[in-house]
Amino acid sequence: MDRKRSAWMAAVLGTAHMAAAPPATGLRLADALVRAQAASPVVQAAAADLDAARGRLRQARLIPANPVLSADLARHSAPGEDTKDRGVQLEQEIEVGGQRGLRIAAADHDVAHAGYLLADRRRTVDGEVRRAFFGLAAADRRQQLAAERLALAARLAEAARRRARAGEVGALDVRLAELETARAEQERTAAETERSRAAARLAVAIGAPPDEPLGVETDEQTGLPEGTEQSLVARALAARPDLAAAREERARLETEAALARRRGLVPNPVLRGFYREEQLEEHIVGGGVSVPLPIWNREQGTQAALLGGARGAAVETARLEAAIPREVHLALVHRTAAEEAWRRYEDVALPAARSARELLERGYDAGYLSLPDLLLQQDRLLQTRAAAIDAWRDLREAEADVIEAAAEPGP
Repeated sequence: MDRKRSAWMAAVLGTAHMAAAPPATGLRLADALVRAQAASPVVQAAAADLDAARGRLRQARLIPANPVLSADLARHSAPGEDTKDRGVQLEQEIEVGGQRGLRIAAADHDVAHAGYLLADRRRTVDGEVRRAFFGLAAADRRQQLAAERLALAARLAEAARRRARAGEVGALDVRLAELETARAEQERTAAETERSRAAARLAVAIGAPPDEPLGVETDEQTGLPEGTEQSLVARALAARPDLAAAREERARLETEAALARRRGLVPNPVLRGFYREEQLEEHIVGGGVSVPLPIWNREQGTQAALLGGARGAAVETARLEAAIPREVHLALVHRTAAEEAWRRYEDVALPAARSARELLERGYDAGYLSLPDLLLQQDRLLQTRAAAIDAWRDLREAEADVIEAAAEPGP
């Protein structure tokens, strides 16, 4: 009897040593980050916005008004006389009051704003790729753990049926083993769904085609920035592109408001020169200037709208200046707690689970454990391993939060 029991336990627990590791080959984190920068729709859209801003800067450097050439012809008819008047005129609007400089300065701020937005999209996409990458790695491990649990449950059910036929256990043990198999199959299905979801999230983050199968290969190098919280906060305030973008947007709107005010109070004159030939061979050469009078329309509404937008950008700048230190602090607190949790699993819980697995075998061998007790304890061991996977993923996500909060310098 003891020999049969030992053989059965060896068969049931024989797969429990399987490591819940990621696939041997797959996409590395560095490769995923490079792909995201090249193919992410979010990054591509921000790059297109930067190209558009550069086009606006190029346009701002041009003289806004083209010269206007006009000609006229008139016929004089009288008894015995038929003459024609001819004339040409050239007009050119001239910018005055430093309008061109303000327009170019506003366009420069526009380009800088778009460049910082592109850098910020890259920063947030990097963070999303890191979280999605390690989410897929954890989903792979959960899927492998679910497959291991199903294999254990299937072996247990088969062994219980054999023992029931031999009269060693009752029908209750068989039903419990079959119930455990059904639970394991359900968990495997849930793990497969979770894995598909995680793969889709990573595919969207890196711009992968829908039909590309994705697998990941992890290592423990995450590129975590070093330094104290104070130094990381100072670095983030100096380098965060979203904060720099808000400042540039405020400067752009204020410059455009100054341009609108200048344009309204100091309207551009139009210089005009003409030449005419009239009847009796009269030749007339002259010129003139016309200046709009800033009486009704001085672009008051345009100024108010731009200054309102500038105040909004100033509020956003102040919000980011207050929020960034909190983001860095929370990211560091999260990472510290996640690292402590993972170390407890790595140093205490997982070794204890391995030892408990051996004790389960001895306890059942010695008759101290019934099948229900074995199922209960085996479930606790598997839950511990699943929680360890979650703790590992939480640590990697916390590290991604720190990297994202304390950004690399923008453009």
